[in-house]
Amino acid sequence: MELLRLRRRTVLAKKGHKLLKDKLDGLIQQLLAVVKAHRRLSGTLEQKLIDIFQKLALGSAQISQAALYSATLLATSKVAVDITIKNIMGVKIPKYELKSEGDPISYGFAETPAELDQALKEFMEVLKELVMLAEHNKAIQVLASQIIEIKRRVNALEYVMIPELENSVRFIKMKLAEMERSTTVTLLKIKDIVRAR
Repeated sequence: MELLRLRRRTVLAKKGHKLLKDKLDGLIQQLLAVVKAHRRLSGTLEQKLIDIFQKLALGSAQISQAALYSATLLATSKVAVDITIKNIMGVKIPKYELKSEGDPISYGFAETPAELDQALKEFMEVLKELVMLAEHNKAIQVLASQIIEIKRRVNALEYVMIPELENSVRFIKMKLAEMERSTTVTLLKIKDIVRAR
């Protein structure tokens, strides 16, 4: 009975190991795709942000601090991020979506330099890409932690549980074979005793 139970557990452990290994391979492919998209997006964003901050520095140098402060206080635009969950092979990854209302430039163009206006307009365009970059960052973190956890399970099955089950099956087979030989020897002795009478 124990041998049959251990054989069933071994088969189940091997099936589970194969499924986890396949899931691990799929998650690694997903992670590599997200990392590639993240790298591409961060490369383009870096240059765009450098340009925006140069325009912002140039624009803020041409206007007094009080005028800059009052111009930014008048902004009527509202920005929010909606978070939904998407499922990739059983792993829940947040998906961010930027929602913006209103115009970021709600002050008069006469009092502010053109560089400041351009910097604000370009920043609102880049903000969507920044939110996408944050989504990629979170996806990389979640996928990497899941890959590590699944890798631990795969290794535990591969190097601990399956070998222990196989060793137990071998041990029980040896004991059963030994008991069978012992029974055979006993039967032969009984047969010799019966013949001797």
